[in-house]
Amino acid sequence: LGELMKSIKTPFTFVGGKVSATKDVSTIINQKVENVLNTQKLERILNPGYGSTIAALINEIPDELMLVDAKIDALMDLEDGIKNATILDMWFDASSITSSDPTLNVYITYRLPLGVVQRSNIKIAVPGLITEDTIV
Repeated sequence: LGELMKSIKTPFTFVGGKVSATKDVSTIINQKVENVLNTQKLERILNPGYGSTIAALINEIPDELMLVDAKIDALMDLEDGIKNATILDMWFDASSITSSDPTLNVYITYRLPLGVVQRSNIKIAVPGLITEDTIV
């Protein structure tokens, strides 16, 4: 499996004139989760179904109902967008959103083929909390 998977490592860095890459399966899956959740549907012209509707959460501070709906949609989006892992669960930590750190924590539990359960954490910006006063 590791030999079959190779990915450009993000954020992009150059090592010896080449873009750095990784064969670490966990790193690759974490990057794929982040790519799916941070890409809006219809954003990729040749693959309009790729991505997630979770980006809609950034338009306002999410309430519990919005988070439940987003979880259901995002789980389906991840199932379609990630082929080398099984997404087991996903949850949001809206309590992490503050004016000094306007980000929503997204936690994902997944299993690699023949592997152990792993956990990924990404942050999504919530611009509704970004004001002139919060920008340093």
